[in-house]
Amino acid sequence: MLLYDYHTHTDFSDDSDTPMTDMVEKAVSLGIRDMAITDHYDPGYPDPLFPFILDEDNYFAAVSEHQERYKDRITIAKGMEIGIMQGQFEEASRSVHAYPYDFIIGSFHHMRTADLYNYKFTPGNRAALTEDYYVYIYECLSAYKDYDIFGHATLIDRYTGEPPLDYTPYMEQLRAIMKLIIEDGKGIELNTSSFKYGSSTWLPRIEVLKAYKELGGEILTVGSDTHETEHFMDHFDEAESLLTSLGFKYYCTFKDRKPTFHKFD
Repeated sequence: MLLYDYHTHTDFSDDSDTPMTDMVEKAVSLGIRDMAITDHYDPGYPDPLFPFILDEDNYFAAVSEHQERYKDRITIAKGMEIGIMQGQFEEASRSVHAYPYDFIIGSFHHMRTADLYNYKFTPGNRAALTEDYYVYIYECLSAYKDYDIFGHATLIDRYTGEPPLDYTPYMEQLRAIMKLIIEDGKGIELNTSSFKYGSSTWLPRIEVLKAYKELGGEILTVGSDTHETEHFMDHFDEAESLLTSLGFKYYCTFKDRKPTFHKFD
């Protein structure tokens, strides 16, 4: 069993109410050996009710304090999930380098200047917007490099209302994204959060995982994206089985923004 979770949130994120101590205590009680605390900062996020602004000073101090307090029971990586958005690259880089983080997830929670959560998808615009989402990601990752892992790569499927069964129209662009990530020395994550929303689609989709592996991708993390204590390691047994069936031999932990490779059991 993979006793590890590399995408977790606490009440430093606008969309979580769970104190950091509760999250770490739960992880310890489950026997988790390695976790990354990766609270949100999305500079430029367009929803004023959930701006995803991180209290950086107090956040880093809190993660560091928990890292030290629990060092004999669990290894904690000091992380952040940075929202990548055109026009905000300078601020994103500033925040990433404000403190000596171990691990940075780079994510896209936007449709260009609109947030995915509130976007109005319709049968008429769904295909074109999905295609543009991946064009936009490629444009951003061609310019912005201050991240370690590309988070939940096909996240748009959660919001479109009826995700396409056939991803063939988008795979050329997604392969280009995967190739760019590999060339930049970055990685991707397998994110299991869709299951708690009633979906059986992995993030990213299996087609994208296959493309990443075929193109030579090796840097990989697995994360539940939990915002509550009950979703730690959600569907991780199935995740490990899937990844090994696709030929992945290793998962990664990070320290000082550098990956360490661990063999799957």
